[in-house]
Amino acid sequence: MFVSRILRLMKLLLDIARELADEAGFDPNIISDRHLETALHRRRHQTREPTEHTYALRVQRDAEERTELLEELLVRESWFFRDTAPFTLLTEIAKTRWQRNPSLRVLSAPCAGGEEPYSIAITLAARGIPPTAVQIDAVDLSRRGLAQAARGEYGARAVHAVPPALRDAWFHAREGGHVAIVPSLRDRVSFHRANLLCLPAILTTRTYDVIFSRNAFIYLSVAARDQVIDQFEQLLAADGVLFVGHAEAALLRGRAFAAYGPLGAFAFTRSQTTARALTPSSVSATGTAAPTQAAPLRTVGSPSATPARRKPMPLLARARDLADIGAYAEAGVLLVELITHQPFLTEAQYLLGLVRAAEGHLTEARRCFERAIYLDPEHAPSLRHLALLVAAGDNDSPMAHRLHARASRRESTP
Repeated sequence: MFVSRILRLMKLLLDIARELADEAGFDPNIISDRHLETALHRRRHQTREPTEHTYALRVQRDAEERTELLEELLVRESWFFRDTAPFTLLTEIAKTRWQRNPSLRVLSAPCAGGEEPYSIAITLAARGIPPTAVQIDAVDLSRRGLAQAARGEYGARAVHAVPPALRDAWFHAREGGHVAIVPSLRDRVSFHRANLLCLPAILTTRTYDVIFSRNAFIYLSVAARDQVIDQFEQLLAADGVLFVGHAEAALLRGRAFAAYGPLGAFAFTRSQTTARALTPSSVSATGTAAPTQAAPLRTVGSPSATPARRKPMPLLARARDLADIGAYAEAGVLLVELITHQPFLTEAQYLLGLVRAAEGHLTEARRCFERAIYLDPEHAPSLRHLALLVAAGDNDSPMAHRLHARASRRESTP
């Protein structure tokens, strides 16, 4: 009888936790029962409830406790300037867009603890764009994350990728190696607590030139993901740009989006007919944007897609440049040649996987990512892309869950 009662209580708690996860749109393959049980265990001990029974009663009657339980399920791992390519491209967008129209609207959703919207604000401020010309909205479901964003205080780990000059300009030192965003920059971001599946009217009545939504789709169920992407299509300006995570580009296939800019930026525009890509020379070797005009996205396989003016460079760099401008066939030829002579290059295998996925050859793309993981078992981008391809064939695949978990562990370690 006692064991049966405990099992009923655990099922009740799991049902409540699963309901919270479903309301947030989480994919049950990513947020498994094991995740839910761990969250329930942590919260019971944090609340000092003596038994599962007393904690079950508390969760049932206390909306505040359900909110705290949801917090245990939310992913808030982030840091400033996570990946450089999106912010380099943002600099170029801001430069060209602001010259045409002196205003820029940016949405960061979700925003974790504020690291990404503040990185956006720093990027635009460093470009010399005045705060009155920029509106940055940031959204997250986590109260804890938004509280940290409001404080604007971070540990050394969160700012490890911030260039020293930017750290000196936009952060104040605090005790214990911590830093704080300068108040003038903190005031440039408006934070909102909301579920991505139900954004407030103050946001849905606006259109945005740029939307950052990186590493959100990978945690969502198929239905929730489609709903969020539909919403972003509505919120994005006609010539706006959507930034997604490196493992999420394949999720936009078949939607009204076209690749934009360097391959490593994972940026997309809404319209296939107006999509434009930066020329390979528009981003310098130092990672800063050079003053070049945007060029039309080339047709895959077009002879004119090959940048004939460029000086000889290593095959991998040449292949990446070709992929950046949409010349997937030519990039694939170079990568196959490179891998034939140097089969142990993880990045070459990974890039060939991206190229094959872009061409629609998903089985071959999967083999490329598998080879990259064989060479480097902790290669997070390949783990993410392979997980998505596996899940596309079987949404309930335990293998996809394991791959996502491995990638998350790797990405959480700077």
